[in-house]
Amino acid sequence: MESKYRDRRTNQVNRRTFLKAAGATGFVAATVGFPAVLRGAAPKEILIGSIHPLTGPVAYDGTSLAQAIELAVDQKNAAGGIQSMGGAKLKVIQKDSESKPKVGEAAAEKLIRDGAIALLGCYNSPVTIVTTQVAERRGIPHIITVAVADEILQRGFKYAFRVQPDSTNMAEMTCKYVRQLSDKFKMDLKTAAVLHIAGFGAVIYNKISKLGPKYGFEVIGKVSYGYGVSDLTTEISKVKAMNADVIFDAGYLSDGILKIKTYNDLKVEPKGGIIGCANGGFSNPSLVKQLGKLAEYVMDGNYFYNPRSDFAKSVIAEYNKRYTKVIFQSHSVHAYNATLVLIDALERAGTTDSVKLRDAIASVSLKKHIAPGGPIEFDATGQNKNAMATLQQVQKGEIKLVLPEEYSNAEPIYPIPPWSARA
Repeated sequence: MESKYRDRRTNQVNRRTFLKAAGATGFVAATVGFPAVLRGAAPKEILIGSIHPLTGPVAYDGTSLAQAIELAVDQKNAAGGIQSMGGAKLKVIQKDSESKPKVGEAAAEKLIRDGAIALLGCYNSPVTIVTTQVAERRGIPHIITVAVADEILQRGFKYAFRVQPDSTNMAEMTCKYVRQLSDKFKMDLKTAAVLHIAGFGAVIYNKISKLGPKYGFEVIGKVSYGYGVSDLTTEISKVKAMNADVIFDAGYLSDGILKIKTYNDLKVEPKGGIIGCANGGFSNPSLVKQLGKLAEYVMDGNYFYNPRSDFAKSVIAEYNKRYTKVIFQSHSVHAYNATLVLIDALERAGTTDSVKLRDAIASVSLKKHIAPGGPIEFDATGQNKNAMATLQQVQKGEIKLVLPEEYSNAEPIYPIPPWSARA
């Protein structure tokens, strides 16, 4: 059989003729296209797909996630790569979702076609819902960096995992912390209203409505608004008129800045305060930088880094040394941790085989990470069972963790002072 591929002048196998003929039969794909897999050799480069909003209204947040992934990958490569695979290096391919599900879906498909062994993303819950569908269909692990909606992991998927707390945890812990504050400072808080953005904000509202009564809060109303709004005077006037003891607020950075300004203009000052819940702005240093003293005393129930961890402090220092335009923020925590989970799984699996890699992720017990709480471990749905929301507050221009006490680096200032005290 080999003779027809030999060069008549040299009597050697003609590589071009052989590849052309073998390609026509599909033999190349089996013998040439995947030599590392067939021979058990370590891949020279391992491709990781990252999908986040890099343009549009939440580009700042998306960029903070993408940069955290790059940092973790670069640190691992500098330390010698994946040791169990002969020092194979990692390479991140970044894709922009534009916060649009269809764009995210197309990005996920392309990344997998291009050879990505896992996906990381996607910040927007609607985008993450479709990218995890793609990953499940293609049998590729998808570790959620940030996307809070519970429903993402309620579909029986085997290849989707989430390191951050879900919407149930975020809503419940925020209600719990506010009740702890009211008890400590002897405040009689009974009613709550919710102002939220559409999409993930509606999920947060539903959770607060369900869980608020457990902590003594009757949710008496809600006001929602659309993505990319430029004025919230009407919406905030409506929530003010409800006269609730507490206002819970869910949204992103850009609308968060707008809301704080409008709350101040309209002098919205419920006795229990305006408390962020999974708020993309209220625990964001960019909001503090842009609003200055107006951001003082803002509170937010959200994920955060562990301020008592030397490892977390070192990661933040390196991040902010490397990236100066989009600095480290709470979103960066779980993008970095998600990458650590994938790296740990690759080391233990010793292969990029998708099934074995998926199993290694599912069995992870990662103690060294930068968030508060115990080791990152996933339950049967793929949710990190030790993920926990914390309560943050802006104090003297810095975001501090105030509850729970075992991870705090500041005492809460409560009741929240009036707007006039921030000038």
